[in-house]
Order: sequence, then structure tokens, then C-alpha cells
Amino acid sequence: MKFLILANFGLGLWKFRKELIQELVFSGNEVTVSLPYDEYIPRIQEIGCKYIETKVDRRGKNPLTDLRLFLNYLTIIKSVQPDIVLTYTIKPNVYGGIACRLMKTPYLSNITGLGTAVENEGLMQKITLGLYKIALKDAKCIFFQNEPNRQFFNDCGIKIKNSMVIPGSGVNLEQHIYEEYPNLNYSYHPKS
Repeated sequence: MKFLILANFGLGLWKFRKELIQELVFSGNEVTVSLPYDEYIPRIQEIGCKYIETKVDRRGKNPLTDLRLFLNYLTIIKSVQPDIVLTYTIKPNVYGGIACRLMKTPYLSNITGLGTAVENEGLMQKITLGLYKIALKDAKCIFFQNEPNRQFFNDCGIKIKNSMVIPGSGVNLEQHIYEEYPNLNYSYHPKS
């Protein structure tokens, strides 16, 4: 099978998805990753992945920059012709998801957190949730890191057909020791 992974930075892909990528490659699959270049890309390539550089302005709000990202994803999907696309983090989830829908390419999205664009009420939240609604509509499965995030999407009118809560990002416990979760005094309260 041909897998395409869309993400926003190599550090996160390497630290939290390395074992998944290794398993995909070692099982005989062709794996292409697309994200901005950083010092982790050579390590990812050493596993056996192909690499396509994609500029992702992780915190940017420029619609023209995001349009270029979306068009770039369309080009990449057309070029790679993957059997399935895996997306991580908000911009790959949104723009990669919409590109996959248009190209009729199966995709899986991983909601790794809500992010400030979704957490903070206002125009940006409405736009982002509207884009998510379009992007996630045809996903084969949507993975959430926790139940409150899945409930938030449901409460915001984003009907999720196929989803599951996964117990974290799959951190390698041999490389990362257990630490108590910090008390952030944050809790999600659904609107009545």
C-alpha cells in the first residue's frame, strides 16, 4: 500500500509517530511524508520514507498562505496517488482532509488537540470549525486524543461518523519516562 502522511513538523512526527511509521515501512508499504523541513527529516528518511517538503505556517492566519497549502496538498495527492492519507494537527487535518475529499482519496485524521483557533470563541473559531466540518465529513476514521475533544466537535455540530478515542499519541515508554500530568486547571464545559 501507499501511505501519505501530512503533518506540520518533524519533531512531533519523529517523537510520537516513529514506531507507526517504522511498522508501515517494515511491513512493505511505501510511505511518503510531507511537512516542513527540519532536523528530524533525515531521521525519518533513514527509516525508509520518501519526503516531500511542504511549507506549513503552523500559527499563521493568512488565507493566501493557507490556500497555497491546500493547493500544494492537491498536487501532492495527485502526484503520490496514495491508497490512504494520514493527517496530524489542525492545518493538515483541515486542508489535507478537504484535498482528499476532492481527490476522492481515503484519509484518516488525528485530532491531537483543539488548538487556540478552536478553543477561543470568535470569528476564527467559527471559520475553523466550518472548515473542519467540511474536511472531516468523508474521513474513514477520526482519531481523538481524549473524549472531551470528541464531545466538543459533536457539540459544535460536527457530526463524526467514524471516530475513536485513542489513549494518547503512542509515546515510546522506553524513551520517555512516565511523568505526572500537570494540573492545568482546564476543563471543557459543554454549552447547554
